[in-house]
Amino acid sequence: MKTTCGLIACAVSMPLAAQAAPGDYDCLIEPSQVIDIRSPVSGLIDKVYVERGGAVKRGMVLVSLESSVEKAAVDLARFKSGMDGPLKSSETRLAHAVKKLGRKTELADKNYTSAQDRDDADAERRIAESEALTARENKQYAQLEYNYTASQLAQRQLRSPIDGVVVDQSMHPGELAEVGENKPSILKIARINPLRVKAILPMALYTRMKPGQGAEVVPEKPLPGRYATTVTIVDKVVDAASGTFQVRMELPNPNNALPGGVKCKVAFKGL
Repeated sequence: MKTTCGLIACAVSMPLAAQAAPGDYDCLIEPSQVIDIRSPVSGLIDKVYVERGGAVKRGMVLVSLESSVEKAAVDLARFKSGMDGPLKSSETRLAHAVKKLGRKTELADKNYTSAQDRDDADAERRIAESEALTARENKQYAQLEYNYTASQLAQRQLRSPIDGVVVDQSMHPGELAEVGENKPSILKIARINPLRVKAILPMALYTRMKPGQGAEVVPEKPLPGRYATTVTIVDKVVDAASGTFQVRMELPNPNNALPGGVKCKVAFKGL
């Protein structure tokens, strides 16, 4: 976020800084993104780790659902995926069958044993190969099953998809979180760095507004300061009834110094 002076300095040395000048237009400072936090699975809410007004970071755990059954399933799947006995046993049998076939083949070539004995040894080798393959497949299946149960458990921890602040909490521990867009969200979080500034302008200015155009935003009192920003979007559809169009700007807001939902005035460079 850029300002032409510090927040305190502006309030002291520039008491008229927040007053609108000729050519200023009404605008609104809003969060750049608002997200409803819902659960992808149904379950009882165990813990909510944040509260309204609290800051959150991307990836931070916000809510956990009761998950004793899922944790037990993960423990069982982890144990199965680590079982090496069946695979080692099948590999040992295969190695023995290969050696036995080699000896039987050598003896059969010298007519010390029958061709049937050699064929039986070859059949044993083939069976041992199949058993070893089955053991490897079971090992891989157990690992996939573990990954699946771990994913199910992870779904019971709801993480923040963005850096932002909590703006609402609709549900609390002990309540049932349900799946569906029509179900209440648990939390609502807003991204306020950067902020989004929207202004409604008269049609007469349409040809003079371009993306990248500089502007200066003055939030309503008692918030001090003037903030440099740039136009990011000029609407391609005009409201015929009012003869106006919308312009959007992006306003950097490090440290979340400015709140969202604030009225403002904006002056565009070159107008």
